[in-house]
Amino acid sequence: MELNRCTVQQPTTTMYRLHMFLHSLIMLALVYYRLSHLFYLENVLTLQAFAWVLITLGEVCFIVKWFFGQGTRWRPVVRDVFPDNITCQDSQLPAIDVMVFTANPKKEPIVDVMNTLISAMALDYPTDKLAVYLSDDAGCPLSLYAMEEACSFAKLWIPFCRKYGIKTRCPKAFFSPLGEDDRVLKNDDFVAEMKEIKLKYEEFQQNVNHAGESGKIKDNIVPDRAAFIKVINDRIIEKEKSANDLTEIPMLVYVSRERRTHRRHHFKGGSANALLRVSGIISNAPYLLVLDCDFFCHDPTSARKAMCFHLDPKLSPSLAYVQFPQVFYNVSKSDIYDVKIRQAYKTIWHGMDGIQGPVLSGTGYFLKRNALYTSPGLKDEFLGSPEKRVGSSRKFIASLKENNGYIKQEKVISEDIIEEAKTLASCAYEDGTQWGEEIGYSYHCHLESTFSGYLLHCKGWTSTYLYPERPSFLGCAPVDMQGFSSQLTKWVAALTQAGLSRFNPLTYGMKSRIKTIQCLCYAYLMYFSLYSWGMVLHASIPSISLLLGIQVYPEVYDPWFAVYVIAFISTILENMSESIPEGGSVKVWWVEYRALMMMGVSSIWLGGVKAIIEKIIGTQGEKLYLSDKAIDEEKLKKYEKGKFDFQGIGMLAVPLITLSVLNLVGFMVGANQVIITRMFEDVLGQLLVSSFFVFVVVTVVIDVVSFLKDS
Repeated sequence: MELNRCTVQQPTTTMYRLHMFLHSLIMLALVYYRLSHLFYLENVLTLQAFAWVLITLGEVCFIVKWFFGQGTRWRPVVRDVFPDNITCQDSQLPAIDVMVFTANPKKEPIVDVMNTLISAMALDYPTDKLAVYLSDDAGCPLSLYAMEEACSFAKLWIPFCRKYGIKTRCPKAFFSPLGEDDRVLKNDDFVAEMKEIKLKYEEFQQNVNHAGESGKIKDNIVPDRAAFIKVINDRIIEKEKSANDLTEIPMLVYVSRERRTHRRHHFKGGSANALLRVSGIISNAPYLLVLDCDFFCHDPTSARKAMCFHLDPKLSPSLAYVQFPQVFYNVSKSDIYDVKIRQAYKTIWHGMDGIQGPVLSGTGYFLKRNALYTSPGLKDEFLGSPEKRVGSSRKFIASLKENNGYIKQEKVISEDIIEEAKTLASCAYEDGTQWGEEIGYSYHCHLESTFSGYLLHCKGWTSTYLYPERPSFLGCAPVDMQGFSSQLTKWVAALTQAGLSRFNPLTYGMKSRIKTIQCLCYAYLMYFSLYSWGMVLHASIPSISLLLGIQVYPEVYDPWFAVYVIAFISTILENMSESIPEGGSVKVWWVEYRALMMMGVSSIWLGGVKAIIEKIIGTQGEKLYLSDKAIDEEKLKKYEKGKFDFQGIGMLAVPLITLSVLNLVGFMVGANQVIITRMFEDVLGQLLVSSFFVFVVVTVVIDVVSFLKDS
């Protein structure tokens, strides 16, 4: 019986390839027009020639970005899984270590982090095959206290979920509209138990919040500290207390690695590698589930669904990870900032899945542990000179040699193991090793997961993508311009830095075991800032040319004008084809397209500029800005009403407002010229470009002015 099924999206694939062919002819024609007509100018040192060169560069940026993007449209596939067809018994399922990361209690509310932990502990998976770790990179005492409180609550919550078959196993979600179906009246016993559980959950929240607010337990970041590791729930101790399988809960471990102000810590990548080593000598499960602290498990069967790929003998030998999409529970109907990023999770990831697999997206993925140590088919590669590669810990080296990796817990975790784990989590342990280079998560990029996934593909590993009907994981999206723009700027800057490094997909990737089309997909992501450069040039040069009386587009009666019109229509139809069929509409497409244009001339552009400047002056990798996961109620109300909130965006608003005003003035001047001279043939192309930009963002500018007025 098949465990999974892969289906090529037809007739979508055929339509995509036909469009690629036709659109490529149009693009070649435009390049020919620009280059050939450049030499027709009487003087190449004039302002007109300069404007012509700049608009040509803008069009080349769009064309190159479009070319890279065709890799994501070459062979899109969708996958289905059949977990009921898993033939092995639960006792034979491979173990999973769940790794949850948090770094700042002020930006990542501790109660929400605990909800993620509890939802992971409640996965529908054998309890003795599940271990849950929290990597607290803040070293916050309140996080440790909250974990102990969460563990006590989980001992009531998890048996309740198992007893009544609850699907929404994140308590915060269960007691919200997300859990409405699970709260449907079952019987009187269920109602009584649910009320009791709700009281216990409220008590848990109050205990944690009161401890922090009262100052009884510190809720601050401890920047300089020794490693601290504590097993909050030991399976063996719990089993001795009760032999009832229904009440058993997984192992729960708190990990705070050593941090010293004078030592580089490599942000989340360093935290992940420390947790890899620590978990390696405690449970050493062959598979990892990696979660951001704000992404809770929404489908308890997600682990079994992932195993439908990892247990498939046709896929497993080269399969590194199974990626699930990032889905957000707080997205408004209008989604004015396009925080869902549907183009990525509904188009690009499916397209990459048809080649070598999707990008590693930072959260919601099931990863084969050995993939971080070696290449497919080279089982013992990491055992050659192990001290130089992974460090001097004999216990950790022994864990690499374990059959199937899994350490079955038959006795209480000893103090010796904890002390060894502290050594593995120390700052000095990685000195003289290949951690962050050839071993573990890479330190070459702030987007450690995405970049590490790229390197896994370069080594020959593959991945799969599953987009189930019920979201397996749900997260919290930013609800204001500042939050989403800052996050997008950080992503673009990190990806651009990777594209400018020696590991870029056009040189390093092409020479590796990664497929050529897959290289194009990664180039599309790493050089996505090309879109912003093209957008900034198209949002400025035509309008400036109108003000200066310079012509940069063909006349209306020139056949080349028709080519530009066809190119524009072709681009819009391509964009619509990726948005509307995936549960969208023309209105949804318009909102997403407007958001892309807004971000293109602000956060995406600034992210690209930031990466280039840091590359030149050599400061990349020294700072990382953490996204704020706490939700402001006032901002949430504005977002749900479809109103932009520009508070705190600072210089991000400058290019957006400047270009909007420039296009508005340019359009008015150009329109005035048409009215006076009645000669629209020369300037119509520039008028259309300026008017389109104004039309797209004029409502945003109005919102900016309104926002500043209200402030």
